[in-house]
Amino acid sequence: MVNYIKAQTKTHNINNVARTKAYLSFYEENPDVKWTFLASFVSRNAGWNMTDLQSNTYKALLSKQQLKSLYLTYESINWFIFQDAYPQLLIYKLSKEQKKPLFFLFKYFHISSFMEREWYHFYQHQDFNRLMYSQIINEQNIIQQPIIKHNPYRKAVFKSLPYRLQELLHLNAVLLPTEQGKVYGEFVPHFTHVHKRIKFGKQLAAILFYPYLYPLFNSFSRNIPVTGERKEYEQFINLNNELSTKPLTELYQDTEHELTAPRKDWSNHTKIKRKWWKEPNVKRIEPFANQFYEKRNQLHKLSDAKGKLTQVTVEKK
Repeated sequence: MVNYIKAQTKTHNINNVARTKAYLSFYEENPDVKWTFLASFVSRNAGWNMTDLQSNTYKALLSKQQLKSLYLTYESINWFIFQDAYPQLLIYKLSKEQKKPLFFLFKYFHISSFMEREWYHFYQHQDFNRLMYSQIINEQNIIQQPIIKHNPYRKAVFKSLPYRLQELLHLNAVLLPTEQGKVYGEFVPHFTHVHKRIKFGKQLAAILFYPYLYPLFNSFSRNIPVTGERKEYEQFINLNNELSTKPLTELYQDTEHELTAPRKDWSNHTKIKRKWWKEPNVKRIEPFANQFYEKRNQLHKLSDAKGKLTQVTVEKK
């Protein structure tokens, strides 16, 4: 079973498109694990952000090294989470098939003792939301030390001007589209703060599973093939400025990842905070596309301004 799980995880963790499809496939078979539906949309958004980096707008604003650093950040975070989460999902699937909990296998995949306890609790009590919140808490904590605080990423990305510019303009967002042309979602808060990322994840989940919206999101996920392009949802809305790109697998080769540092159990040295379990406050849910694309228009204007400035400089020379 351990070898099977390792092989399946490696197969589905080769790139963003494969990860997104794996989450969706698992959710279709196991809708009781609500986190996988949330993960599929977050993964889709990561793909859209990756292909954005290959658009003329981003190429005009950022250097090749800056574009590469941002791509590797999206890719590494999503790879790292999948590497931890997918074995959990497969072990749960095997537990259902064999009609007995097999979560003792977690130790072979360096999965936190926190998640082992939560899966046993879920197996006994079937508390869907508690498991989803547990997975949100876990995923945000596992990336905190190796990626968010790790020097290559901290210096090259999270303390860099392009990243801070994105935060300043609120360009980082997770979108939840529908086939009816309405897009919902939220702007990502300060990404380096684990508490804010957990709160953000719960808010997204509240929108995603909101009773009258969930069928629309579910229909989109089932009917629209995963390519990594924003065309997946932009085909349903009218836009003046699109960041036109090719599918993700045509723009990027599969990235080879390697865990250089030993994986530590974050829950052994981190206090589980009460507020992490608190239900999110859901205000009135409104379509989000206009807010997001207003920010995108600012990005276009910046790109155009830089292009004109560069042209003037060249002409003077």
